[in-house]
Amino acid sequence: MAQPLNDPGLGSKYEQKTNRLINRDGSFNVKKTGIKTNIRDTYHVLINMSWLNFLSLAIGIIFCINVFFALIYVAIGVEHLQGDIEGSTLDNIIQAFYFSFQTFTTVGYGHIVPIGVFINLVAFLESTTGLMVFAIITGLLYGRFAKPNMRILYSQKALVAPYKGGWALMFRVTNMRKSELIELEARVSVSLIEEIEGEKTRKYYRLPLEINFIEFFPASWTIVHPINDSSPLHRLNLAKLNHYQAEIIIQLKGFDQTFSQVVHSHYSYIANEIVLGAKFKPAYSYSADGTQILPIDQFHLYEKLPFTGL
Repeated sequence: MAQPLNDPGLGSKYEQKTNRLINRDGSFNVKKTGIKTNIRDTYHVLINMSWLNFLSLAIGIIFCINVFFALIYVAIGVEHLQGDIEGSTLDNIIQAFYFSFQTFTTVGYGHIVPIGVFINLVAFLESTTGLMVFAIITGLLYGRFAKPNMRILYSQKALVAPYKGGWALMFRVTNMRKSELIELEARVSVSLIEEIEGEKTRKYYRLPLEINFIEFFPASWTIVHPINDSSPLHRLNLAKLNHYQAEIIIQLKGFDQTFSQVVHSHYSYIANEIVLGAKFKPAYSYSADGTQILPIDQFHLYEKLPFTGL
C-alpha cells in the first residue's frame, strides 16, 4: 500500500468549502489578507501584476504627474510661458498640460518657453522627475520581459486510458513558446480526503510515473502513471473520485535556454476533469518532407472507450 507524503505545503486540514488547491492558471488557490503595505514590496507587486493593470497604472501615473505640473504652471501664471499660450482659461490649461508633457518627456518642441526663475525651477523639477519615472518604468518593463517562466499547455482533461493490459492515468503537455526547454522533470501527486478516527483530513500520495524525466522537449509529452497494485489510485473507486475530492497535482521543472535559468510550472486536475475510459488522439503528424507537425487546436482531443474498472 502506498505511503502518504508529508504535507507538501498545501495544508492537510479539510474544509467543506475548499474548491481546489491549484487554479487552472497554475496559481495556488490562496488569498492572503491583512498584510500591511510595505514600500519594499512595490517592485514585486509591479512585476507580478497583469500587463493590463501595469500599463494602465503607468499611463495613469504619467497623466496625473503632468496634470499636477500643468496646474502649477497655471497657478504661477501663463504670462510666464512665452509663446502661443494666450486664450481662454481652458485653452491655457490645455497648453500648460502640453508644455508639461513636453518638459516631462524632455521632448521640448520649443513653441512655448518658460520665462522667470520660479517657473524655470518648476520645469527643471519636472524634467528631472520625468527622467526618473521613465527610468523606473523602463527597468520594470525589462524585469517583466526578462522574468523567467514557463508557458506550458496542459491537456484540458486527464484520462484513465488503457495501458499494457491495464489502465493508467495520463495527460499531455507541450511548450507554447519557441524557446528550448531541456532536462524537463515531472512530479505528480494526488490529494485525497480521508477519514481517520472520525475526522476528515487531506492526505497526499506520490504517483510514480512511467517516465519522469526527458532530456529534450521540442514537441509534446504524454505523462503516464500506471495504475497497478502499488498505485494509490488502485484502491479507489475511480467512478467516485468526487467523494475523495481527488486532485492530481503536477509540478514541471526544466531549464530554459533563452533565460538560461531553471523554470517551473504548476497545474492540477480535479475529479470532474478526469475522464474514465478514453485515449488521446495522435498529437502530431508528419508532412511530406518528414517535418513533425503539432496542431495545437487538436491537442486536447480524445476518444471515449469502454471502462470496465480496475
